[in-house]
Amino acid sequence: MVHRSRSGIPFALVFLPVFGACGSGGDGGGSGAGLDTTPPAAGVVMDGLGGDVDTQTSTTTLSANWAGFTDDSGTIEAYRWAIGTTPGGTEIQDWASVGTATEATTTSVALSPGTTCYVAVRAYDPAGNVSPAAVSDGVTIETPPGGGGGGGATGTYAESVTQWGITWRFQEQEQVGQFCNGDWWVVGPVSLVEISPPCQTLNGRTIHGAMVNPAPDGQHGYDSTLFEPYANGRYQPGLNVALGLGPSAPRVLAPGTSLISVRSQLTPAANGSVSQLATAAVLTVLGSVPPADAFRPPYAGTDKTIRHREADLDYTQLANLPASGTAPVLGDVAARLQRVWLDHTPGWTSRYMHPVENMPDYGRDFTSLYGTGALLLQVSRSNAEKRDLLVRLAQIGIDFWGNVRNGCYWEGVGGQGSGRKFPILFAGAVLHDAAMLAIGATHPSGYYGPGHANNRSQFGEDCQTFYVQQTAPGVFNWGYGGYTAASLGLPEWGNSHTTWPVNDNASWTADSYRRCCTANAWVGQTLVARIMGLRGAWAHDSYFDYMDRYMQIEQPGAWTRSWEPWQEQMWDAHRASH
Repeated sequence: MVHRSRSGIPFALVFLPVFGACGSGGDGGGSGAGLDTTPPAAGVVMDGLGGDVDTQTSTTTLSANWAGFTDDSGTIEAYRWAIGTTPGGTEIQDWASVGTATEATTTSVALSPGTTCYVAVRAYDPAGNVSPAAVSDGVTIETPPGGGGGGGATGTYAESVTQWGITWRFQEQEQVGQFCNGDWWVVGPVSLVEISPPCQTLNGRTIHGAMVNPAPDGQHGYDSTLFEPYANGRYQPGLNVALGLGPSAPRVLAPGTSLISVRSQLTPAANGSVSQLATAAVLTVLGSVPPADAFRPPYAGTDKTIRHREADLDYTQLANLPASGTAPVLGDVAARLQRVWLDHTPGWTSRYMHPVENMPDYGRDFTSLYGTGALLLQVSRSNAEKRDLLVRLAQIGIDFWGNVRNGCYWEGVGGQGSGRKFPILFAGAVLHDAAMLAIGATHPSGYYGPGHANNRSQFGEDCQTFYVQQTAPGVFNWGYGGYTAASLGLPEWGNSHTTWPVNDNASWTADSYRRCCTANAWVGQTLVARIMGLRGAWAHDSYFDYMDRYMQIEQPGAWTRSWEPWQEQMWDAHRASH
């Protein structure tokens, strides 16, 4: 039997149609008539990002891109890539999924000068048919002038760099390199003369924009339709540094700059995302070469201090539990977390900013995905196997912490506000960052009564969970929700408790968001927080007690209990011990 998680992560490399979400119906139907048995046609694989390269000096990073894979269904469901020392081989990296991306980079290889590496790619269609492998013509690892060969410590010189189909071109060769997560840095100041795809106006819409050091005020320079139908003048041409860019009108980027470039989503997204952005990539301008294993500093704000290195990662913070049930493939989950999670605007409309190819748009869905990734790291595996996933989860936490430090918040409104607090705590734990670990104390959420000075809404999970209390003689929860003395001390949920407590309701089924889109996505992160001893740092006990209550009430095996089925299996196996 083939199983598929509700988050879209395959438990085995077999693709089945997925119908409905949040209870919507539908089934595969049919008796097999018209079964698709035709595999996709193979395309062409090129070494490097952009045009094909034949040599490189880096011994720790290897990239490839591909094109031309086609299928009679019109859809390529996913790609897998492998790296070998022989054409089509897997001596360096076994087959790993990259989703629908048409390029990939690994930063966890150890390559020897003189070695020729070959990248192989296979395409899968919606029926699970697999194409023949297309293989690159190989890239040879050379020793750079002066010896060495890492490429990470001192970088190299280039006139352009490319990531996720976005190319930045400089006026002249500049010193460039990659952070431990694969994102690019350049030593500045640097004169930028071209971004590809170029910013342009299409049917009155400005697309493929870019901006630097974004502030959390919701204004942006990415795409003039971003946030529609709630745009409200948020697009500001003056923030779009790609507008009018060219050799005769370069942009000088000073050290301490994060340049975020986007490729716009020009057609409705196949996965149902509402975002107007297809993908985003970050180029960081620094004043000097960073340590070879540096994490990228947060993209938001102006502080680009290098505070964290891969060497700081403490793998002993992770458990080595036996896996229960059928775990998702670690490499598949890691592939879905490798691009930047763009989320530097407050409130629920941030959903529209989440690029289609980078992350799920809905809070429930990316909360569940991150929880699955963090939970996979608690399962018994070698540190080398955990490395890519751990680096990517930590980078997301670093970015989210930067967003919070620059003023972002995500109040509890339906299923939109979840999933920002736990990544910060997780990164703080594995990097031993005291400020991140203190976020529960420094950024609390709570409702203390109408007009109270301490009312605050920061993170969705905390905004929606509370203990029922007597707020006046015979009055419970300020009269909201229909609570009685029998409810006193009950850990409870409210759709928007800290902002609109009038929406609280004691009935378990009165508000569909209780069961469709919030706690069912919190299972993985809650279990990991317990496993890693982060409940105290979270500093909101009603959240944990409500989750225990929720898992006791909801029917085992139901999607309302756990959006990702494997998280439920792990909860049932390990919650009692943590």
